[in-house]
Amino acid sequence: MPEASLADWETDTAAYDMRPTLIIFGRLPLAGQCKTRLIPALGPEGAARLYSRMLRRIVQQACASRLGKVVVMLTPSPEHARQQPELAALLTDLEDQWRAESMAAYGKRITLEAQPQGGLGERMHQAMLRHLPAGPVLLMGSDLPALDSQRLREAARCLHDHEAVLQPSEDGGYGLIGLKAACPAAFQLDHWSHADVSRETLALLAQAGRSVGCLPVSWDVDEPHDLVRLRRHFPALMANLSSCQPA
Repeated sequence: MPEASLADWETDTAAYDMRPTLIIFGRLPLAGQCKTRLIPALGPEGAARLYSRMLRRIVQQACASRLGKVVVMLTPSPEHARQQPELAALLTDLEDQWRAESMAAYGKRITLEAQPQGGLGERMHQAMLRHLPAGPVLLMGSDLPALDSQRLREAARCLHDHEAVLQPSEDGGYGLIGLKAACPAAFQLDHWSHADVSRETLALLAQAGRSVGCLPVSWDVDEPHDLVRLRRHFPALMANLSSCQPA
């Protein structure tokens, strides 16, 4: 699928009418509780700082795509975080950043919600159920530096022509899934941490009779070896993280 400019998107009436809600799964960047597999390379503070930057980037790109409503679903929930001083400070800092950026790029504020309860598949399914009554939904993770506004518009175009869209990742999982209507079967995997998640999800969607469009395979940041590519392609995300490591 050829990439489309923002001008093309704005003049594409059919695509405009199908602008999906964008849901971002994220967590508060608390040291020692996020991106734990990166701690040996960056330390707890460095891993948390990097995660905060990646979360901020995907929020920026979602707003810049000028699609539908942008929803950040957090864990712990915003309500829980506001009751604990340390978490409340983190949440307030994120909200202050996002408020200014979303108004500048998006014209309105993003929405904060709690992630649903349950395992990953159930949480994803329930998250989509909340917003599918309003139209198509794109659901994505928060550690996908290469997922930018243009790729999100490409995903929305793909949903215009298909009932589902998936962005596979190099590790065998996927970083984004989009649906026009609820499909519980798509999230009924027995296991989620293995190299066939994307392939099995495509099979489940096919079995459910859904047509699927796939975006180009991308990459996420989970392991220390991923930091080499991140530093090469997105040096600002890696700036000054070494100072967070213990001496």
